Amino acid sequence: MPILLVIIWQLVYLLPGMTGELVPSPLQVVAALQEWAVGEPSAVATPFNGTMAESIAVSAWRVLIGYLIAVGLAVPIGILIGWILLAENLLDPLVQLLRPIPITAWVPLSIAVYGLRDSAAYFLIALGTFFPIVLNSAAGARGTPKSLVRAALMLGTGRRELLFRVVLPSALPSVFTGLRLGIGIAWILVIVAEMLAVRSGIGYVLWTAYNLFRMDFIIAMMVTTGVLGFCSDWIVLWIGNRFLRWSKGL
Repeated sequence: MPILLVIIWQLVYLLPGMTGELVPSPLQVVAALQEWAVGEPSAVATPFNGTMAESIAVSAWRVLIGYLIAVGLAVPIGILIGWILLAENLLDPLVQLLRPIPITAWVPLSIAVYGLRDSAAYFLIALGTFFPIVLNSAAGARGTPKSLVRAALMLGTGRRELLFRVVLPSALPSVFTGLRLGIGIAWILVIVAEMLAVRSGIGYVLWTAYNLFRMDFIIAMMVTTGVLGFCSDWIVLWIGNRFLRWSKGL
């Protein structure tokens, strides 16, 4: 399907009246990717002349840190909300109150608190990634089959052991659904953060390309971000398949 879309894109570009000023051709995007990756010695120094590796490394690191912060907070909080009534009454209203606030609304606050530094990006990525993970974790814990709980209690399982040996394994499919949603959102938010709150990475280079009206570079960076998001999702899916190997036979 991606190859078919590229072919259609190239065919549309060949239609009369298509100049490539607003929508570049696939070949122009490939040339932009090449310049971004290896640069051109004769070209004027710009943030997108041979800076691909550095930009990807910076953005990927921010995604990793923000994502791990979100996972470390959202999974245990979600499990507690889904399993313990007191935690649900205390924490779930706060989650539902903060969840509808757009991440872009937090940008001024993050800049005021952290400045134009990586900490602002970590904060925005972790905050936006937190909500899908916590909601799916809570749903997974809440959906633990009562028959499993009763069977474990009848066999003498304690409350704490019940949480780790019954509730958490039962919630893992929903947890990993949240993790997959979260990693995609993390890549969206790193672009937003780098466009508004920091001065490096793919988002910053994309914003610079927009200011210079280089649509070929903009689409090249969009494609790159999509590929990185796809690879990150595949990694999370691979890890999930290893943890959930027991569920394949159900």
